[in-house]
Amino acid sequence: MAYKALTVEQLLDLMKQIQGDKTNTQFAADLGISKQYLCDIYNRRKVPSGTVSGALGFTARVETRYVPSATAASKEMSRAPAAPKPKAARSRKRDSG
Repeated sequence: MAYKALTVEQLLDLMKQIQGDKTNTQFAADLGISKQYLCDIYNRRKVPSGTVSGALGFTARVETRYVPSATAASKEMSRAPAAPKPKAARSRKRDSG
């Protein structure tokens, strides 16, 4: 079942609803996390991870876009690719004799 939570507070409220009468130990085991981590989430010392969100049916949707400024774009275009460095010659030990 999939849920929609917009904030961490809403996710915490949802977690408490789903937990119902289960103990923190039982609920943490269901989520695949430690009891201490669950308590840290409830006490706002930690933010729920992807593991917790995934166990609750959430999928992460993160979209990152890079939009260069006009200054950055002109600098990138004016830079020529650097020539590769020549490899240093290696000397080999030879057996004499």
